[in-house]
Amino acid sequence: MSSKKANDSFAEIVREEWMADRTVNAWRRWHKKTVPHLQQMTQALLEAGEIASGSKVLDLASGSGEPAVTIASLVGPQGQVVATDLSEGMLAVARENCGDSDNIEFREADAHDLPFADNRFDAVTCRLGVMYFWDCQRALKEILRVLKPGGRAAFVVWGPVEKNNFARIVISPFAKRKASPILPPEAQHPFRFAESGSLSAALNNAGFSQLMEQQKVVSCPWLGPPEEMWEQIYELAAPLQPFFDSFDPDERNAAVREVIEEFGNFYDGEYTDPTTSIIVAAGIKSTSL
Repeated sequence: MSSKKANDSFAEIVREEWMADRTVNAWRRWHKKTVPHLQQMTQALLEAGEIASGSKVLDLASGSGEPAVTIASLVGPQGQVVATDLSEGMLAVARENCGDSDNIEFREADAHDLPFADNRFDAVTCRLGVMYFWDCQRALKEILRVLKPGGRAAFVVWGPVEKNNFARIVISPFAKRKASPILPPEAQHPFRFAESGSLSAALNNAGFSQLMEQQKVVSCPWLGPPEEMWEQIYELAAPLQPFFDSFDPDERNAAVREVIEEFGNFYDGEYTDPTTSIIVAAGIKSTSL
């Protein structure tokens, strides 16, 4: 398959997964509890992005509104956040969740073809989104284009499964029953940049400078029992649903029981709180560009 055909195929998959009504409705349903669940990831992203008061920030793959809403509180009334997503349905949810923030603009936008002028933003952020860019170099170069010289782009992605209690617990009971499909390196999937150095290498190839990449282990507390944690994971993790649903009912039910049992080891009666590994990466647009 040619590179263009592969990219077109990946693009179609991403659009189907993330623009589906059931995905949008799931993010609407779970938004309030997902904000604290992913708060430490958000904090790592904001630190890497060095978001300052008065900044103009582009947030990509904003989903149901985070981290754009948090960024809006940081940049203050003199700053601006443009929250973007492929899905108008997701943006509708984000608008519902922005409260009385008047320094957020919502735009339907494809990271591969950003509808913004050159050198517009002080910072670009993307939490758990860059893994799904079907032509990653094209999208990263678009991000570089819209950044001001000296501007900074920051990303958070899932880290390696073996260091990630959260992901390991979810995936292992299914993977031991049937191997997940082997995908090419450029394919979109949650762990595309889990290998150390792979995301910073992509940033370097796109032209970013002063690169930073760190692997961190963070908490992702879910306010609820293990059964509910599994339910929200299944509903929100659109790319993994086909794999979860590929088992016969008995096998699937057995795997789900194992997931819930494992999560139970991290349940204190209020929170289910396994740790997770993430990769945080950032790069700067050279002032010579």
